[in-house]
Amino acid sequence: MSLLELHAQLDAFEKALGEEALDHADSLLDGHDSTLHALLSQPLTQADHAPLNALFERQQSLLGLLRQRRDAVAAQISNGQRSLRAAHAYLQAESLA
Repeated sequence: MSLLELHAQLDAFEKALGEEALDHADSLLDGHDSTLHALLSQPLTQADHAPLNALFERQQSLLGLLRQRRDAVAAQISNGQRSLRAAHAYLQAESLA
């Protein structure tokens, strides 16, 4: 369990996200979580703090990216729902005419 392994897992996760391989990204994130918990269960030294902080900052950055993607998808869904309602309203108005 090393920080290099954790960063490699985040690299693979980021790549899977870029390729829209969401199932694979999910399993990679599960593995990352397990590896991180295993690392944190070991005694840490003062020298481990800065690299761990860098890892946590990278995780936060990826979480920000995921939030942006979630918000973009939510906006697309909302736009799709509005379009669907407009189409139904148009069809109803047409059938009344």
